[in-house]
Amino acid sequence: MSKQDFAMFSATETARLVKRKEISPVEVVESAIERVEAANGVLNVVILKGYEDARLTAQRLERRLLSGEPTGLMAGVPTLMKDLFSFKPGWANTLGGVKALRNFVPDFYSNFAHRMESADAIVIGKSNSATMGFAGTTDNKLFGPTKNPFNPALNSGGSSGGSAAVASLMVPLAEGSDAGGSIRIPSSWCGLVGYQPSFGVSPMVMRPNAFGATAPFIFEGPMARSVQDIALAMQVLSGKNVQDPYNTSCPVDFGAALLQSVEGMRIGLTLDFGVFPVDPQIRTQVEEASRAFTAAGAIVEPISLKLPYSAVELAELWCRMISAVTFGALTNLAENGFDLLGEHSDDLPDQLIAWVERAERMTLREIQSDQAMRTEVFDTLTAAFEHFDFICSPVTCCMPVPNADGGDTVGPNHLLETTLEPRIGWAMTFLTNLTGNPSAVLPTGLVAGLPVGLQLIGKRNRDVDLIAACAAFERARPWASIYAVPGKERHF
Repeated sequence: MSKQDFAMFSATETARLVKRKEISPVEVVESAIERVEAANGVLNVVILKGYEDARLTAQRLERRLLSGEPTGLMAGVPTLMKDLFSFKPGWANTLGGVKALRNFVPDFYSNFAHRMESADAIVIGKSNSATMGFAGTTDNKLFGPTKNPFNPALNSGGSSGGSAAVASLMVPLAEGSDAGGSIRIPSSWCGLVGYQPSFGVSPMVMRPNAFGATAPFIFEGPMARSVQDIALAMQVLSGKNVQDPYNTSCPVDFGAALLQSVEGMRIGLTLDFGVFPVDPQIRTQVEEASRAFTAAGAIVEPISLKLPYSAVELAELWCRMISAVTFGALTNLAENGFDLLGEHSDDLPDQLIAWVERAERMTLREIQSDQAMRTEVFDTLTAAFEHFDFICSPVTCCMPVPNADGGDTVGPNHLLETTLEPRIGWAMTFLTNLTGNPSAVLPTGLVAGLPVGLQLIGKRNRDVDLIAACAAFERARPWASIYAVPGKERHF
């Protein structure tokens, strides 16, 4: 079996073959490491290489297989964890390329690393992220930008942009976390499936503030090249965790959802939510791709959604909320000897500091006003779901943006004569971080050689229906060929 075979294997197929002892987890891991080494110099995806730990884990797994011991759902699957609020004992964490944290080594696990390793996946390294996750792009002052595998002059999206490794065939599956679109933006720009579950389905363990993942809602989810792999990963990541006060205890059978029919389900199509300026080629691509749901038996109809605020007002609401969360994280770091707002402020983007300082000055009246504003967004989407099972839309207003110098690539300030907030305001993803609805991104194909994603938003706690709709879309409009087109130059 060739190394190219390993590169194209899905997580599902890798685990199946490892369990059958048809391939060795040691060979799988070595092949993944070789692919990282071959492409990372171009793409800047992996910023911590945990190769020795990965090799030892693969060797232990092989011994267990040979002795006939049972193995987990993800047996032998190489994966990457995100360098943000994701932790593994003994591995440094820079919270998205903060120079002062280059030697910060936590002694505990976060949900993704713990559950993946418990299911016998093999974490081979950490992927690049935006600083503190505060951007829909991936760039920072320590490691620089992660580049798009379809055109390295452009950004991969963020903040989970290092998970572009999945599109470049380094690994079949990688971690994303999502406070405003951080799973879905890079999935769209790099041609991946990204899944942000209903709030509470995948545990978010946050300390010292266990309730800190609600304003906005913060999610953890997978990024992969197929819906089947998303379902497999969610089966591992979801489930009860008593350390998360919002974690839902009701189990979800994500695998069964792959075969569920979407016949007769109603999908409302909006190309702009009534307020966002969207590149015409993205609008055309998403509208055309939405017909795949019709082919699967669903009913697709235009929906007239008019959010009660402008795109920039909505994005600034998100910036105020996430900045309050960031302020809490920075305060905790300062109490542990890392003064990032003082001694090490040069490590942070100026815009991040400005937003955090603004959040710190907010009055109780202003906080209550923001929650009322958020409620209006919630009510708008809730009213739409009285008539539709899903809402379909573009993911971003713009195509991937060029990488900048200086460690702080951001999106556009203006598009189609409309002012935008540059960190997140050009993405239509942060709406579900205000409401808690599940949301997936599906590849629609390439436009001028670059991927364009379709966003599908579901009803809260109806993740099975959303996975079913994603699987139906993939069957009607498969996209696997975009990762390895014969004769087409790719950067992996």
